[in-house]
This record gives sequence, structure tokens and C-alpha cells, in this order.
Amino acid sequence: MKDHFGESLEVAIHLIDSPEAANYDLRGSTTVYLNDESVPLDIAMSANKMQTYIEHAMTAESKHAG
Repeated sequence: MKDHFGESLEVAIHLIDSPEAANYDLRGSTTVYLNDESVPLDIAMSANKMQTYIEHAMTAESKHAG
């Protein structure tokens, strides 16, 4: 995703026992958050679906900002 979105996307990966993960309710080994909201697992596990999901979120965010 970072290759596709470049500087428009900040990516952070944390282990379940990291201090950064302490504030989240993590229920599985694969948990993805975008703007502090959980991404459904079927989307998170598909590169194409995740790319579309991020593009939609970025479009919605830019509409709310402007």
C-alpha cells in the first residue's frame, strides 16, 4: 500500500503486546486500523480491496476537509 499511496499514507505495524496496541481491542493476529477505525478482515486480507478501501477513505476525508 505504501508503494501505491506514497507520502499520502502513513503505515505503522505493531505487535499485539506493544505499548501502541494497548489502547485497541485486538481479537486476532491480523487487525488493521485506518484512522483509528477497524477494517473488516475480508478487506484487510485482500490487497485490491484494501487499496479501494483506502482510496474511498481518502476521498471522503478530503471532502470533509474542504
